[in-house]
Amino acid sequence: MKITKLLLGAVTIVCTIGQVQAQGPDVELLEEYASPGVRNMGKSRGIVLSYERLPQFDIDSESKDPRIESGSGHVRRNNKFEARVYAPLVNRPQTKVIFGLDYGMEEFNFENVSPASYPLYNYLEDKNLQSLGTQLAYLRSIDSRRFYLLRVKGEINGDWGKDNASHDLIDYLKSTFEAGYGWKKSPNYVIGVGFQVGYTFGRKSIYPAVIYNRTFNDNWGVEAIFPANTRVRYNVNEKTLLYTGYKIDGASYNLFVDEGPLSEFKEIELRRTDFKGFLRLEREIYDFLWFSLEGGFRQYYRNRVFDEIGSQDEILKNDLAGAGYVRVELYAVPPRRFMEKKK
Repeated sequence: MKITKLLLGAVTIVCTIGQVQAQGPDVELLEEYASPGVRNMGKSRGIVLSYERLPQFDIDSESKDPRIESGSGHVRRNNKFEARVYAPLVNRPQTKVIFGLDYGMEEFNFENVSPASYPLYNYLEDKNLQSLGTQLAYLRSIDSRRFYLLRVKGEINGDWGKDNASHDLIDYLKSTFEAGYGWKKSPNYVIGVGFQVGYTFGRKSIYPAVIYNRTFNDNWGVEAIFPANTRVRYNVNEKTLLYTGYKIDGASYNLFVDEGPLSEFKEIELRRTDFKGFLRLEREIYDFLWFSLEGGFRQYYRNRVFDEIGSQDEILKNDLAGAGYVRVELYAVPPRRFMEKKK
């Protein structure tokens, strides 16, 4: 009963520069006020559980500091688990405020390491990289043609946990801000511009964004926030969607090392940027419950370790081989009876 109540109150529209989703087939019923959604987009998500795995790829680490040697190894597997919850604080036709909470964990398992017990690989295998974040998204419809959206997010990213209890969580804090302004040309066509101050390319910087959501007919459409991600959508039917496209994913982790050669730096930062090309299937299981299966190729664009948090001085340059990946998700959407009541 508690789960059902949570789903009934789950977000009916989630709008961010990083990922814009809307009410799908019901969006044409809300022409009184503009939104980023277009006809036939997938339904908004209230609760999401996901697991991603990359098996078998090589890694080479080139030292940029004489206190650390270079090394190499083989990543037997790289696993990532994520859980996200979105809920509306304000859900009015013209104004929507969405609260989000998410947790992520990434782990590495190495083999064939040279030299043996290489400091970086040994540390990453023993300490999972974690992320705990909260966000607030605000969508305001100016009229039937124009809207703007804002999102602010705070995350604690790094090796925090019981082994690093001596450090305050504030030491791991990362913040992101996104903003966008859009025009709804028709129920099938939305275009907009915006920017993000975040970590898409590892280091915190300002990145531009162009929103382009368009449905061409009953089957085909495009959903894009260029250059971060673009995907082509094919609606098989109202219960099955297919996607193909690419996405850029970046992160920054604060690491507080207290042993081995890396402990000389005490506070280091690992920054990464990945490029993914993918195929994705989304399918309804039952009413409010959906699953997705995604597979593709993940290429690391940049992976670096810096001598201090926020520094520009590299101490390690990591070269990670590209690898195939698979990702599965289970997620909840607003139940049909809830959407029917809105009509």
